[in-house]
Amino acid sequence: MMVVIGLFILLLLSFFIWLDFHLGRKNVQRHEIKTPSSCSGNALLLTTGTQFFDTLFEDIEKARHHLHIQFYIYHEDCIGKEMSSLLKKKAKEGVQVRLLVDYMGSFFLKKKAIKELKKAGVQFAYSFSPEFPYFFYKLNRRNHRKVTIIDGHTGFMGGFNVGDEYLGRDPKLGYWRDYHMQLSGPVIHTFQQQFLMDWEAACGEKISGSENEYFPEQQEGPIKITTLFSARDIYSFCLQQINQAKTSITIGSPYFIPDRTLQNALLHAIKRGVEVTLLVPMKSDHLLVKEASYFYFKDLLKAGCRVEEYYEGFFHAKVFLVDDKICDIGTANFDQRSFFTNSEVNCIFEDEHLIQEAQKAIKEDLDRSETLTLTVWERMSYWKKTKILVAKVFSPFL
Repeated sequence: MMVVIGLFILLLLSFFIWLDFHLGRKNVQRHEIKTPSSCSGNALLLTTGTQFFDTLFEDIEKARHHLHIQFYIYHEDCIGKEMSSLLKKKAKEGVQVRLLVDYMGSFFLKKKAIKELKKAGVQFAYSFSPEFPYFFYKLNRRNHRKVTIIDGHTGFMGGFNVGDEYLGRDPKLGYWRDYHMQLSGPVIHTFQQQFLMDWEAACGEKISGSENEYFPEQQEGPIKITTLFSARDIYSFCLQQINQAKTSITIGSPYFIPDRTLQNALLHAIKRGVEVTLLVPMKSDHLLVKEASYFYFKDLLKAGCRVEEYYEGFFHAKVFLVDDKICDIGTANFDQRSFFTNSEVNCIFEDEHLIQEAQKAIKEDLDRSETLTLTVWERMSYWKKTKILVAKVFSPFL
């Protein structure tokens, strides 16, 4: 009898968790731009922490009406304190400052630091705080977007978060490599629209104001940029491009954990003569993620894929380049969490000059990488191979 009751409780709990995830996902999808948005603009690629923070702080200083800032990780370390001081300063000047960070990603941000931000006039909110309804779903989901919008006409998007490690100050990880974009022009309107939805979903506040305040008229730019905010759209785009690739595919990601469909698409691409290059970090910053990647590397190496491990420090950039004609840079890693769980944003462009800049950055990173061969993979210890199998089981959650 006790066994029956136990099984009933287990089934009931399983159903409750499934329902929590199902309804939670539907609720999040209501607060997300569901279709790709193509706009014109200007773009500048930033690849070092110094370059990123110097440019970001310089533009924040120029803000006159509002600052909408969203990060996955926000540390209250040296650069974090510098960022917070700047935001407090702008808030005291009368600029509307809204700071949105992910609950789990910024879990160690101290209450005292948040209180000081609010006291100075900075509006603060967490994305996906684990609370009812949708407790389990929110606990698992991350808002992985890193977006800054300044007065509705300038913005930033990419892989950098706020922390000293992004400036290469973590002795374990060393020099940090990332790709971030400074943007301006009509494309900023799409980021503004998504931020307003993210803010409302996080704290229930619907930001009001005139259209001109948050969506000022913008001068057209020379670059056509397509923004993707839906993880499903990002996944579909990658799969479509892999299937259509004719000569080359380059994927740069700190975490390479594709699903079976993407893995098979890459294998088929290699089989039809497409040169596939993966650029990943040699070092790992999270438990089991490197081992999970190694599971997928074996078949790709057998097929003839080139796998390069960045050794200079830590490679955190997210880049997807196909046939040297279309490029995707954003916040989504090439893994199952980014494709099926997280909130992300990616920018797609075909501008020749910007693609050349991306190619230059990729080449620099490949020059600081070591080739992983099938022989090296097969000679790994049994212990490491066991960890790879264990990591595969948990790969959707890594």
